[in-house]
Amino acid sequence: MFSKLNRMKKMDKKIILASLLLVVNLLVPAKLFAQKPAHVFITAGQSNTDGRVNNAELPGYIKQFATDTVDFKTGAYRYCQISQNRNDGHFESYFPKGRITEGLWTYDAVTYYLLEQALQEEFYVIKYAVGGTSIQYPNDTVKGRFWSANPAWLANTSSFEKGGKSLLKSFTESIDAAIDSTLSKLENGYTIDAFLWHQGESDDRYEEQYYENLKAVVAYVRNHLTAKTGQDYSALPFVFGSIPKSNRHFRQGIEEAQQRKAKEDPNAWLIDMSAQELQKDRTHFNARSAEYLGQKMYAVLDSIQYRNRPDFSVAKYKDDKSCAISYTFDDGTLEHYTLVFPKLKELGFEATFWVNGNTIDKAEKEGLVNKLPRISWAQLKEMADAGQEISNHGWAHKNLTKCTEEEARIEIEKNDSAIETRVGVRPVTYCYAGNRKNEMAIRLASENRVGTRISQQSLGGKASPEKLKAKIGSLLQDHSWWVTMTHGINEGYDIFKSDTILWNHLTEVKKLEDQIWVATFRDVAAYSTERDSIKLTTKAQGKKTYIIPSLSLDQRLFCQPLTMVVNKKGIENIRVKQDGKTIAVKIDRDKALFDFDPYGGEIQVKLK
Repeated sequence: MFSKLNRMKKMDKKIILASLLLVVNLLVPAKLFAQKPAHVFITAGQSNTDGRVNNAELPGYIKQFATDTVDFKTGAYRYCQISQNRNDGHFESYFPKGRITEGLWTYDAVTYYLLEQALQEEFYVIKYAVGGTSIQYPNDTVKGRFWSANPAWLANTSSFEKGGKSLLKSFTESIDAAIDSTLSKLENGYTIDAFLWHQGESDDRYEEQYYENLKAVVAYVRNHLTAKTGQDYSALPFVFGSIPKSNRHFRQGIEEAQQRKAKEDPNAWLIDMSAQELQKDRTHFNARSAEYLGQKMYAVLDSIQYRNRPDFSVAKYKDDKSCAISYTFDDGTLEHYTLVFPKLKELGFEATFWVNGNTIDKAEKEGLVNKLPRISWAQLKEMADAGQEISNHGWAHKNLTKCTEEEARIEIEKNDSAIETRVGVRPVTYCYAGNRKNEMAIRLASENRVGTRISQQSLGGKASPEKLKAKIGSLLQDHSWWVTMTHGINEGYDIFKSDTILWNHLTEVKKLEDQIWVATFRDVAAYSTERDSIKLTTKAQGKKTYIIPSLSLDQRLFCQPLTMVVNKKGIENIRVKQDGKTIAVKIDRDKALFDFDPYGGEIQVKLK
């Protein structure tokens, strides 16, 4: 009798334990099941790696992470953790800054941003950069510090932090400290994915030695990592950029040495910067070149696949398209209705039209405003009913930076009310008059909105078929979001040399709609915020995977379905349900795509 009761008690304990394990498995985040090591990137070089571009010139997609919305000196990326020129091994949330000075950035800010979008999980960067430094020793550089891997010299000096002259030792000691203090304690371990580098300007007098010096630096770092970690890093990817020919320190011998390194080392990738632009000092990248190098560095990392794509992830853009474009039109001229709207309908595109209620009211009473015919409320309603976004450009086109807070609030809210009353849709985005904004303006305009137009590129008088074709090429390569700004078409401010430039451009983009998401500013802004905010908890059971989405945003504003990407080779058949309802799935080579409700319940995926 008692033995039977004991057997039953033991069985009950097993059942309870199994039940508890099942509950834990369902609640623990997906990344713990994956047991994937954390990604680590090491970055080093001189001033063009340290950062010399003002943060006011940061791309808009990075400015969104700023807490200082005037000078953009402070903020934090969502996932990137960095140990920058530190020997204590600790990491902090990344936001672009120079080694010493806040408010400066360079190419790696873009690379880390793009890595964030791809990985959607914490990763780590160990960075060491000092301006004006050479890899040649002996050398009379003003800094008195060198990257040289000369064995005899290294044996008789120490790192800068220990009173010596070796930057290479400073770099490797920073790596060691990061490993000992932080990385080695990560639950799932870590892996160093790549070595990013830009340097060479300070070796303009030592071009004949540059190849051997660079080769020695890369070998030193790879060998050091292998010895430190016990893993084989002899093939660690080395990604670096050349020096623009317009640089006053450019030397043909340096470029040839870099090209030779890339050619002879199968794990070295050189990015051609020879035609890129510089600041007035003819030494440091301007914003465009820094962004270009950052994008190219990421493209290399992506192409060699040194990051592991999760099996289930949210696409960067709807339908997993390569990039996005939001065409926006300012000031409500009549041409936007008579010319632009018909073309958009013909192509099946939706765009954003920023209007001033006061201007429309005046035009309906007086005819022309500033000698231009204007769109009417009835025409705007027709456009909104057809899917175009009609949104807020301020009631009277006032410069918010010159308004009191109360005046600015009235300027914004009065236009919201007018558009909602006359068009039928309350705006959830905002465009600053004259593109002028400060912290107060951004704070007020951002209330109860999915986004405001912080940055844009003019599409008008300076546009040419060649420039537009090049822009589309870079968009597809860099996977970015292009927000255009257009005023006049044939009359008014910043008109095209010929309206056919615009129509032909739109037609060419239509041909690429399988790769380019053309959508309103509202839709892309909402999708991007949802994508960056959602959390997915996944659990695999046999052939089925269960995914629970969690999103804490205002559903009235952020109401875009998100696209899930299933990365699996050889998918033949897949069935997806959310809340018990079947979802349509598109199979595209080695991945499957489906749209899901980010606020919905459990998603069940069964695939072969």
